[in-house]
Amino acid sequence: MIKSSLLRVLALAAVFVMAISASAVAATKVNVRVEGAKATLFEGDVSASAGKLTSNIGEDRSSHSCDVASNGGSGGAAATPTRALLAASEMPLGDRLGPIGFEWFESFTDFVVGSVGGEGPSGDDYWQYWVNFKPGEVGACAAALKKGDKVLWAIAEYGVPALRLDAPAVARKGRAFNVRVTSGTTGKAVAGARVGGATTGANGLARLTLRSGTKRTLGATKRGAIRSNIESVVLR
Repeated sequence: MIKSSLLRVLALAAVFVMAISASAVAATKVNVRVEGAKATLFEGDVSASAGKLTSNIGEDRSSHSCDVASNGGSGGAAATPTRALLAASEMPLGDRLGPIGFEWFESFTDFVVGSVGGEGPSGDDYWQYWVNFKPGEVGACAAALKKGDKVLWAIAEYGVPALRLDAPAVARKGRAFNVRVTSGTTGKAVAGARVGGATTGANGLARLTLRSGTKRTLGATKRGAIRSNIESVVLR
C-alpha cells in the first residue's frame, strides 16, 4: 500500500514537472514585420519559441542556442526576435524571406542576420530589429519576447526612425478622418510622411477621405525612414 501510494505521488510529481517544462518552452504568439529596402517582405502573426539556429554563413557552420539564457540575456529560456524571424519564414506567406543568412559570433554568443530574402548589407545598411518600435539594445538572441509583442526587422542605417501609423478601425465612406504618423522610437510627430495619398503636417496628422470599397489598408512612407505598420480601416 505504501509503495503504491509512493509510486502515485512520484507519477503525479513527474507530470507536474513536465507541465511546468512544457509551459516554460511554449510558443509565444507575436507579430512580425520584415521591411526590405524596397518593399514589405512579411507582416503577420507567428508563434515563436526558444530553440537553436544553424549558422549558414561565415566560418562556423554549426548549431547554437538562441534562447536568451544561453546568449547573455536576462531571465530564462524565451522566444527571441531571431527565432521569430525564422518562424515567419516558415509561414505560408513567408517564402519571400528565404533564404535567411545566420552567422554565429562566439565573441558575443549571438547570431547576426546577414541576409533576408537575398537582401544583404549594402553601404551602411544592415539588418536590425525593433520590439514594440524600440530599437534592440542587445543581440537579437538575448532579447526575450512576450505574448503580443510587435517585432520589426528592417535593413537600414543605424538610427533611421521606424514610422508608426495610427488610424481608426472604422470610418464613414465619403467623410474625412484623421490618421497620425509618429516616430515609433520617440513618439514624436512626423511631418512630410505620405499615407493614403495625403501628406502629414507638422503635427503628424493627415486627413483622408475614402469613397469606395468596404475595407482599405493604409501604410505610411517617408524618405529616410522605415515604412510604417499597416492599418486596416473598415468603411461603412
